[in-house]
Amino acid sequence: MSRTVHVLDPAAPGCGMALCDALAILQEDDPLVILGGRDQAERVRQRSVGVDANVPIPLGIPRLASPPLERVLKRMIAEAGGLAPEDQPGSAPGPIDQVMAWSESALVATLGADHGLPVVGQIAAISGRPPWLEPWRRHRACVHPIGPEIGPLLARRGWRLSEARSAADFPMQDLKHRCGRAADRALIRGQWGTRGSEELVVALSADPPTSAAVSTLLIAAATAGVAGRGMTVIADPASGEAMAASKWLVSVNERRGGEPVHLVLDERVCDPRLVAPAVDVVVAVDRSDATPYPPVSVLALRAWLACGVPLVASNRGNAASLVEDGVDGRLIPPEDRNALIQVLMRMIDEPSLAADMGNAAAARHGRGLTSGRPDWFRGRHYDLTGQPSAGMESANAIAASR
Repeated sequence: MSRTVHVLDPAAPGCGMALCDALAILQEDDPLVILGGRDQAERVRQRSVGVDANVPIPLGIPRLASPPLERVLKRMIAEAGGLAPEDQPGSAPGPIDQVMAWSESALVATLGADHGLPVVGQIAAISGRPPWLEPWRRHRACVHPIGPEIGPLLARRGWRLSEARSAADFPMQDLKHRCGRAADRALIRGQWGTRGSEELVVALSADPPTSAAVSTLLIAAATAGVAGRGMTVIADPASGEAMAASKWLVSVNERRGGEPVHLVLDERVCDPRLVAPAVDVVVAVDRSDATPYPPVSVLALRAWLACGVPLVASNRGNAASLVEDGVDGRLIPPEDRNALIQVLMRMIDEPSLAADMGNAAAARHGRGLTSGRPDWFRGRHYDLTGQPSAGMESANAIAASR
């Protein structure tokens, strides 16, 4: 059976815990190379993903990682082509027939290496300026956007696109819903300093993290606080201007009165499985002057829903592909901060609303495909140019039903 070499940059947008959990199921006996240091490789291993090698990124420039990555890939290809020992017939690994890169940085490093294999990209999120790569190399990859929003942005960056993947094309590990985990909820909320078990706790989904999302949510939360509805907001410390936003919120609480709004910076918010029992709702919003607006990874959004946390998001492609408005979350008009304020205030006034939506989210998204690999994941569906073969369709029954 043919195999695929995976190249993963854990620090890249869209390559967070949700993707690692999917790879833990999809990988099987495929080798995987981490772009980054040993500490990043160890964090990926902790998600039950097998890591065969790691290649540092000099100066944070993916193109400079191509020469060492080329040596690693050639070694893997040579080992895969070796013969099995006489005393262990059939133990030789299968041949490697493609390289699958899971971010723009991984694509650039892989395409800059001369290894002779077709390159396939699976991209869930981007941010900032695209990493530099010679244009003639860029067209050698076949790139699949993950989610409906990311495709146009990748096309503008010069990537040759194939069909998009949906979140349902990726398996998920079975997760326990937050019900019955009152002890975890009380413990985590105590660490955050939450006032009472009924205070609304709002997490900011940040993959990739942006300062625009932090400021938009905090302004909405502060407005609700002035109206007498306090809450606690949980954000990733890596989000842009997070510390400045925290200082601004303190000054707002002192000047305007009303119910205080607390901002807690906790990197665990990047892993819904760690904090979902203590979170009432997750928010993914944008604003009009955030240019370019980087879509949040659809896999990261689904991870929150699968953990039983309802999603309040701008009505854009990724969120709309997951959420049924009013059932497992709310879809609000893009750039409409007033709509976000109204949703948050209603959830404070009606505590059962978030709980009911959370139950619906767990029921709709928390039952993932836990065995087998979809047909699109197998290397034989690509020819030597990286083009998808005719008639290639997803074998994921969940995806086919949506």
